[in-house]
Amino acid sequence: MLALAALACAGPAAAARADSAQPTTVDADALRYDDLKQTSIFTGNVVLTKGSLILRADRLELREDAEGYQFGVATANSGKLVHVRQRREGTDEYIEGEGERVEYDGRNELIHFISKAVVKRLACEQMVDEVRGQRITYNQRTETYTATGGPKAPTPNQRVRTIIQPRGQAAEGAPASGCPATPAKASQ
Repeated sequence: MLALAALACAGPAAAARADSAQPTTVDADALRYDDLKQTSIFTGNVVLTKGSLILRADRLELREDAEGYQFGVATANSGKLVHVRQRREGTDEYIEGEGERVEYDGRNELIHFISKAVVKRLACEQMVDEVRGQRITYNQRTETYTATGGPKAPTPNQRVRTIIQPRGQAAEGAPASGCPATPAKASQ
């Protein structure tokens, strides 16, 4: 069956390397697979999990080209967004992104969040920085972002908006050794 790592490589390069060795699980209401075209189409409450990566969408189409590069398109129903979350390896940070559409280009190692796009970096579940725009592209090779504004940007003036927390403020609540442990809930 088609390797389902297309979108499972989303997020920082270090996390992608660690997660690439993990099995991929896709849960959905339905699957249509075409062996000749090397495509899998998952529909209805799609949840892709691979290592620390979790993708939630209404529809996910994955394909593999003749050279083995993988490509994916995840979409959401009207009024909803595709959500992606992945832990950065070796840190207490997560990358979270969302958009009406998320595309993955395995050949060029690019992830595109399209229409109402928001990408956040969280440390100890606190926002460190956030980018909003019509389109946000993350380059896994160079670990860089580009963002553009436009009519589908989730900002009042259709421009790119970036929020960067002061370093001291973002790290203030986190001990040097990482995030504080959450107390365990008492069993009933």
